[in-house]
Amino acid sequence: MDGPHLAKRPPHGGLRPILGEVTLAEAVRGHPFLVGLREEDLATITSFAAPVEFLEDEVVLTAGERSRYFYLLLSGSALIELRHRQYTVNIQALGPGDAFGWSALLPRQDTLFQVRARERSTALRLDGGGLSAALRKDSKFAADMLFLTLGLVAGRMQATETRLGEMCGVRVKKKDANSAVQNLNKLVQVCLDGELGYLTAAEHIKDAKLRVILSDFAIKRWEYAEELRAEVARLGGSPGGSGSISATLHRGWIALKSGVSGGSPRAIIAACETGEDSAGASYEAVAQSDVSGPTRALVETQWHAVEEARERLRQIQAQLE
Repeated sequence: MDGPHLAKRPPHGGLRPILGEVTLAEAVRGHPFLVGLREEDLATITSFAAPVEFLEDEVVLTAGERSRYFYLLLSGSALIELRHRQYTVNIQALGPGDAFGWSALLPRQDTLFQVRARERSTALRLDGGGLSAALRKDSKFAADMLFLTLGLVAGRMQATETRLGEMCGVRVKKKDANSAVQNLNKLVQVCLDGELGYLTAAEHIKDAKLRVILSDFAIKRWEYAEELRAEVARLGGSPGGSGSISATLHRGWIALKSGVSGGSPRAIIAACETGEDSAGASYEAVAQSDVSGPTRALVETQWHAVEEARERLRQIQAQLE
């Protein structure tokens, strides 16, 4: 492990105690790029991870060289560059929550771009060989990582197209970051609506087991709202919502008002189903927009969880009949 005062550094950044009070497992679990992976997958990734730090202007990856590591950026920023003997073109700027070095996950694939730290930065460095071997042993893990990596590659291609188009005098339509922020903030409100809806349902239902289930759904909706707010902040936007539940029931949860008045478990669960139908439609609309990378992974993971909750409610309703 390199000391904090070493003047010379290895080419891929020195290992240092840079995570503070956060454990390595917590850093992996909390990284936006990995949202949606199973706990066992995150544990596997942790076994191949190490914290690294880069100095300002330090070259992390060199184009044309065999890549050994996949990086998850924690702090600072880095530049994806297309380097020629006579010039260098900046393709894309990366910030905390982004990833690079995907070629390390492929056999015999050289790095396509140069990656340089724009400032003092920290990252998680994943051993590409070890991780690739683990992916070959677990098809579900491999499929999920492939999905995340394809989003990363698509973002890189879009950035390259935009930059080269600008150099050639061609206007390339850029994705509107403000649109993504607005869509995420809409989902924040959807989740806060769901939190209030489930809390209201839990308060009025008499069955103790159902009360626990509905209360758990309420907690999950609050957690989803916080995850979305964090993603909005990562994108440079202003997180919507107050960080607390909504004041009144609205959207798909209006039907709950009449459901709880009668106290019928079937009516209450049916109203919750209606609320989840509305939430699922909202998530589907955002998923079909132009969100990509870690943002898309987060939205689709939460959308899947909402669909699972809706199915659970249907099963409960069937049992009550």
